[in-house]
Amino acid sequence: MKESLLKLLMCPKCKSDLTLSVTQKDKEIAEGDLFCDVCNIHYPIHKYIPRFVKRDEYVANFSMEWDLHRNTQLDSISGYGESERTFVEKTGFDLLMLKGKLILDAGCGSGRFMEIAAKYGAEVVGFDLSYAVDSAFANMGLNKNINIIQADIFDLPLKIESFDFIYSIGVLHHTPCTKDAFMRLPGLLKTNGEIAIWVYADEPFHVKVFNRVSGLYRFFTTKMPLRMLYRFCHIAVPLYYLYKAKGLGHIFRVMLPLSTHPDPQWRVLDTFDWYSPKYQWKHTYGEVADWFEEAKLQDIVKLSIPISMKGRR
Repeated sequence: MKESLLKLLMCPKCKSDLTLSVTQKDKEIAEGDLFCDVCNIHYPIHKYIPRFVKRDEYVANFSMEWDLHRNTQLDSISGYGESERTFVEKTGFDLLMLKGKLILDAGCGSGRFMEIAAKYGAEVVGFDLSYAVDSAFANMGLNKNINIIQADIFDLPLKIESFDFIYSIGVLHHTPCTKDAFMRLPGLLKTNGEIAIWVYADEPFHVKVFNRVSGLYRFFTTKMPLRMLYRFCHIAVPLYYLYKAKGLGHIFRVMLPLSTHPDPQWRVLDTFDWYSPKYQWKHTYGEVADWFEEAKLQDIVKLSIPISMKGRR
């Protein structure tokens, strides 16, 4: 943890400032505690990361996923540039406007999008409920522009009106309530700050069909041991070639939806990502627009990748 992060943190229970105690430090604070004198609670700093939760609750699948696929989606490793393109398409942010800005990554996973924001000169705070934070730190935690926290979106330890930009890409729909998770975020924006989210779509018709079919499988896959399910997801590697065949390939894709990403490891990752989460809600542009309006956001923009939207406080 960087000492500079302390100015953004507060007790998630009573919203009071925290005091810092350091027991081990090298380039950053490796071990220590954050104290709330009002609540008489301490939050540990362990392996460089402030920990505001004791366990990974309902997201153990993501802890496992990002441990096994820590580098799969990083542009700096893959060389695909896919994460940068995805970031732009699903946030609508102008990358050149990020320099010198403070950005929140709500659900950072292994850090693929933090890497992009930091590359363009932003200071990024990323949080995740899962132990993916350890993978994110292993990837880039000592980057001078990146801060990582383990925290629950429903009980955040972050001060209001702190951030210039907030994004959440593919995360909110994996919480118990997508809307409630989203509503925790706009208040963290500074005036004129921008927020962008991408959540799973439930439109148009062919997406609804995909969702209903995969939902039938998810009834069983969410009850499977994670290691067993992960091994099963490797079926996506050879079936990719069948699914790409004309005619029959389309039928098989409908019967058993699997990832058809050209990279084999990415296919396994995406398939596991679809079938393992406890929560996986789907939404429409109309629903999400209502949330933005309820949060009193302005300049609401419907982006081209369903379902992605941004607005300004």
